[in-house]
Order: sequence, then C-alpha cells, then structure tokens
Amino acid sequence: MTKRAPGPVDLSPALRALSDPTRLKIMLMLEGRRRTVGEIVEFFALSQPTISRHLQALAQAGLVRRERQGQRVFYAIATERMRTVCIDLAACFPCCCRSIEIIAVGPSATARARRTRTETHSRSRKGGTS
Repeated sequence: MTKRAPGPVDLSPALRALSDPTRLKIMLMLEGRRRTVGEIVEFFALSQPTISRHLQALAQAGLVRRERQGQRVFYAIATERMRTVCIDLAACFPCCCRSIEIIAVGPSATARARRTRTETHSRSRKGGTS
C-alpha cells in the first residue's frame, strides 16, 4: 500500500457518501451501536440489496467498518475516520469554527486541523483552488 504525502485531506469521498439522505440516516442508526444489514433493512422501506449498496458506498468512503461474526456481518461507524472527517471539515471553515481545538481530540488532531486550515488559507491567497 502506498502512503500519501501529508497535506490537506480530500473530504470529497466522505461528503459524497454522506450527501445521500438514506446513508446519513444509516450513519445515525450506527452511531448508537453496530447493526446487521437486516436490522437496517427493517427500519427503511427499501430492499436488502439497496441497503447493501448504501453500506458499500459508506464503506468505500471509509466511514463504516464490517465485522464478521460467523454468518452475520455487523456494520459500525469507523470512529477514527469519522472523527478525522469532522475535524478536517471544521478546519476548512475557521470563520465559524474558531473552537476547533476544543473539537479536536488530542494534540495531533489539533495540529492537523491547524495545518489544513493554514494550507487552505495559503492556497486561496495565492489564487489556488481549495
């Protein structure tokens, strides 16, 4: 696996995955505890294959993780990834998120948020795109 150079985090896969109302509701369901596809299907008026496709999109964005126990597969929020997405998104908007250091858990997250905010600001001042 190739490591990416440190720099601004690409939030587009996570934001694209969360932009669908059904996927956002699935994430809210998983916030409380891990669940099987069957449990999620019971909540929605959608077929199991449709829910599975939504879960696949969330998994590809790194927002959920699968845990196999025997024949059952549980889905849960990938908490570290979700935390990173939240922190990095907030860091993009320093005008309304001045308390990012409070949101960020730990010094590395705070440093990453400051670095992202600084790099984004520097690019915008040089005429680059964010």
